[in-house]
Amino acid sequence: MKMKSLFALALTLSAVTAFAGEITIPKEVLDRHTNACPEFASNEYLQREAYQLPGSEYSPKGATLYVLGCEMYAYNSLEKAYIVSPWGEVTNVAVAEVAADGSIMATSDLMGAGYDAETKTLGTFQKGRGMGDCGSSATYQYSPENQRFVLIEARVKDSCDGEFESEWPVVYKK
Repeated sequence: MKMKSLFALALTLSAVTAFAGEITIPKEVLDRHTNACPEFASNEYLQREAYQLPGSEYSPKGATLYVLGCEMYAYNSLEKAYIVSPWGEVTNVAVAEVAADGSIMATSDLMGAGYDAETKTLGTFQKGRGMGDCGSSATYQYSPENQRFVLIEARVKDSCDGEFESEWPVVYKK
């Protein structure tokens, strides 16, 4: 995803999800999420989205992705995501997060997360400070065969220097 697209996605997520219709969240997903994010049940403005994921030759029906809000900050939001298989098995979505130095760690904390059903990608976007001159973003492609998201690109701008780049430096590209 391009930087402008990620920024637009981050800006509109709170507005879009605040007015989104109610979705039915399976009890096991809701229980897991409420344990991880206790304020979710009482905060109607936290993100609640569900998407049908593509199937594979082994499982043509496909799974369902739930992206649920956890916390809201001044200019960032934290979401968690869950995949529910066609058989009802729930898996927490964990993705690879790349730091400016190239180190990689797994996380289930998705900052500014949004799913693009057309491209089958999950994007994350985190501003280092409100003016948006630093931060990170990543794009993950869904793999139906493995029922997980694979990192395809990560960008990080560590220096909050007042300089606005059209795109932050790429630190990982598949």
